[in-house]
Amino acid sequence: MKELNLHISKRQRWVLIFVMAFLFFMWGLLTNLNLFLYHHFKVIFELNYSVSTFINLTFFCTYLVVSLQAGRMIKWIGYKKGILVGWLLACVGCFLFMLSVMSKSYTWFSDKSYYLFLGALFCMAAGITILQVGANLYVVLLGGVEKAASRLVFVQAFNSLGAVIGPIISMEILSHYIKIPFDYLELLPLTDKVMIESAYIDYLYLFFGIIMVLFAIFLMIIYLPEMDTQNLEPLNKVTSKRRRHVMHFSQLRLGAFAIFAYVGAEVALANYLEDFSPELASTYWELAMVGRFLGALLLLFVPTNKALGMAGAISSLLIIVAILMPKEYMDYNCHLIMSVGLFNAIMFPSIFTLGVNGLGKFSLDGSAVLIMFIVGGAVIPFNVRNFAYANYDFALVIVVVCYLYISVYGFKLSNYIKRKDLRDEEILA
Repeated sequence: MKELNLHISKRQRWVLIFVMAFLFFMWGLLTNLNLFLYHHFKVIFELNYSVSTFINLTFFCTYLVVSLQAGRMIKWIGYKKGILVGWLLACVGCFLFMLSVMSKSYTWFSDKSYYLFLGALFCMAAGITILQVGANLYVVLLGGVEKAASRLVFVQAFNSLGAVIGPIISMEILSHYIKIPFDYLELLPLTDKVMIESAYIDYLYLFFGIIMVLFAIFLMIIYLPEMDTQNLEPLNKVTSKRRRHVMHFSQLRLGAFAIFAYVGAEVALANYLEDFSPELASTYWELAMVGRFLGALLLLFVPTNKALGMAGAISSLLIIVAILMPKEYMDYNCHLIMSVGLFNAIMFPSIFTLGVNGLGKFSLDGSAVLIMFIVGGAVIPFNVRNFAYANYDFALVIVVVCYLYISVYGFKLSNYIKRKDLRDEEILA
């Protein structure tokens, strides 16, 4: 079995990694920007709680709808064109966001502006889904298997960086248009502050949309080598003639549920912290960013499955201790939950790498399946929040179960029986 021969130098490989890092940075920024502006959208479109839940539902359910089609499209037109299509769709979503906000001021269209907003959200989420399917696998295939998880954690760190500094950049941009001094603005009640800022958020999407158009031009020019895995046979031992579908590979099938559990648990904990303190939620995401830069280094020395297993086990333990802690120590409870962000850092890249490892010609299909299961970010937090109305400790048990499964996947379920004709040196197929 042969490795992918990319005909690129080490320097070219690093250039490609940083190109991918910018992609991850921008979609992390845009994703978190939509969350950051959640209260602004409620003001602009005059949404009640039940209607506003469509925002989160629309974003995460797009992964369920688009992922498999994204995999087929990339297989048909290639990685470069597929990534470019995803980027341009997200770019169009940016401009549609701007139009939806502007259209609210026109009486004849104001009652339909919310539907345009949901359409913009779906368009952006569809673009990000295509990027997730193509770019994550592209980074994994951009070198040997022994450093695949480390590369993916490294570029995912830029995704977290975008999520952390996106709100900061946004406030800087808004400050140029809002003539009220920033210090005074911060002293206003949240409702008044959001009302003032909401009149200018269309400028944010115009600014980021222009940056994305310029980078799209760069993507058209730069050389992105194609990854042809169609002639690579899977590493798994074939025990049945039926093993001809991607879901027949245990590392992928069980990895999909691990992705579902991870994204759901991560978002549920962020919601939990947001209910107590936005500052704690912000620190939670910052710890995830720091953890990814550190994790990229760690995974150069520690096997991916063991690192994932330990991260899942420690996360479970931290949450169990937080649940059992007396209520008079609520501050410590929240800080324990917040520290889980540090261990979340390596989970998605590690699960993804272990899930596609050994799939060969099924790699792109496997990537699409894994990204599809990001829908857990809509399902699990919804259930955790519903149980939280009765008892928040009981609700957190759901999150504990998620992390325990991730730990078991790392230590045990990501392993599979390999073909006997493989060399001792494992390669990514």
